[in-house]
Amino acid sequence: MDLRILPLLLILGCGVNAPSEEECSVTGEHKLEKKVVDPELEARVRAMLGLEFPTLNNENAVDFLFNWGIENNRDFVTMRTKHGDIVVELFHDVPLHKSNFLYKIHRQYYSPSEFIRVLPDFVIQGGNSEEEKPQQMRYLIGTHSLPQEMRDKYVHTRGALAMSRSYINNPKKESSSYDFYIVTGRKISHQELASIELEKNIRYTSQQKRRYNEIGGTPHLDGEHTVFGSVIQGMNVVDKLAVTPTDNSDWPVERLEVNMTSHSRIQ
Repeated sequence: MDLRILPLLLILGCGVNAPSEEECSVTGEHKLEKKVVDPELEARVRAMLGLEFPTLNNENAVDFLFNWGIENNRDFVTMRTKHGDIVVELFHDVPLHKSNFLYKIHRQYYSPSEFIRVLPDFVIQGGNSEEEKPQQMRYLIGTHSLPQEMRDKYVHTRGALAMSRSYINNPKKESSSYDFYIVTGRKISHQELASIELEKNIRYTSQQKRRYNEIGGTPHLDGEHTVFGSVIQGMNVVDKLAVTPTDNSDWPVERLEVNMTSHSRIQ
């Protein structure tokens, strides 16, 4: 570790919650003086600690993410796995979910992370790992949910990227801000799709019906979760991940690590 960082860490630790000036001093007669700290070094350390960002909660997350997304817009994300790369396109008209995903990538929450649930012919799910590092990152970034941004034109056909959510005490169907999934699904018959339309009061377009018939998906999730992107490259990689052996809770028996980067163009 750069020893020049140590005094700065002490300074940054002596904020409004510090009990006294004395407890913020170093051994001897001299107090720490922030004015002598290299500004470039200070910025680097604050970035390392995430101190230039607020801790997000349900009161401040929406405004922060909308504003952050305007300044940090990207349209594509690459997920690197042991089986190859998955490239997803993020939808511009689902701005809050798009910005949230890009922000978590920017904060290195998903690098590395892991796919924690895989179900063939259904989904692969990641984000909400129980490992120590992501738990610490969730505490640092903040706990919050996302207001749903469901769009009729974005449904759960194969390759859809969506956010998980709680089904308990969540009448507004707000999304998780960390836990995402990619749909693998299965082919859906005309009869089954008609039944789902009737049950959920949904009217699929002819194109959506054709895609469900030809490539498949998970239509029973429509109207329940916000879809905010779609896989444009690497569905063969998703399929390989989806057939990983699991335990009784659908948790992969081997660690399925993923690292993410965002970019403006397809690389």
